[in-house]
Amino acid sequence: MFETDVLDRALKSRRGQRNRERVALIDQVVSALRVCREKYGVREAFIVGSLLIAHRWDDKSDVDVAIGGASERVLDVMKVVEDAVKRDVDVIDLDLHRSADRFREKGMKIYG
Repeated sequence: MFETDVLDRALKSRRGQRNRERVALIDQVVSALRVCREKYGVREAFIVGSLLIAHRWDDKSDVDVAIGGASERVLDVMKVVEDAVKRDVDVIDLDLHRSADRFREKGMKIYG
């Protein structure tokens, strides 16, 4: 029989490291979104998508956020968050999206 103890420990260690990176990234996104609240008057902000789900997020994943109250500043918010996290960022405009309530219900509320 094939022993997998070493492989199992390595995979568990990698999952733990990836989750620590994910949690740190969440903190960076939260900080960036708080800057956007002050700088651009964003009324509400949420983190959505794979960043919230440990087993779905990996080091190639982008960051998804949803904002309300600043439709004209979506690209500015995207730039602030991208600069903070050094990853691609998708910004969902809750004021224009037809499924905005779904993001509000399932997302991680930062403020609003």
